[in-house]
Amino acid sequence: MSPNRPERGEDAGPTGAAERPVMPRKTPVTDMAQVQAQLDQLLAHCRRRRVGMALLRVSIERVSLPGASVGTSMEQRVRQEVANRIGNAVRGSDAILRESDRETCVVLPGADGVIAGRVARRLERLVNGDYCVAGKLLQVAVSLGAAVHPDDGARTSELLSKAAQRD
Repeated sequence: MSPNRPERGEDAGPTGAAERPVMPRKTPVTDMAQVQAQLDQLLAHCRRRRVGMALLRVSIERVSLPGASVGTSMEQRVRQEVANRIGNAVRGSDAILRESDRETCVVLPGADGVIAGRVARRLERLVNGDYCVAGKLLQVAVSLGAAVHPDDGARTSELLSKAAQRD
């Protein structure tokens, strides 16, 4: 999916600078309190527009190299590649918030549960699997959780808690 074009059936929402969240698309690795504050802002923006919001939480569970151990620098490069794949898989209007080196939140403003499920399945297909780093084939396993406002909660803490529950 192109970051500029929604899939069929998805509503990309109104265009124009006034309708977009004022948050940067990607944030640096930060602490949970700052991520929660940014999520609060995005949730408030969606409430003002009277639209839903989906939250996907991608967690890197395992990075492995068959028959050998993975060094810190190689694991860091794989994490960066995972972040790149996540960024390429979502729309331009979505926000990507990094909680830590292993946890990433993707916020889908205006999305409902159907769109969130579709994006979650796409992310799982794109992020799980093999990565070639420095001529070595590494395997990455991620888990994904999802929550949708207002169905799964009205507050950021409720959405984060629901998205932390893996199916």
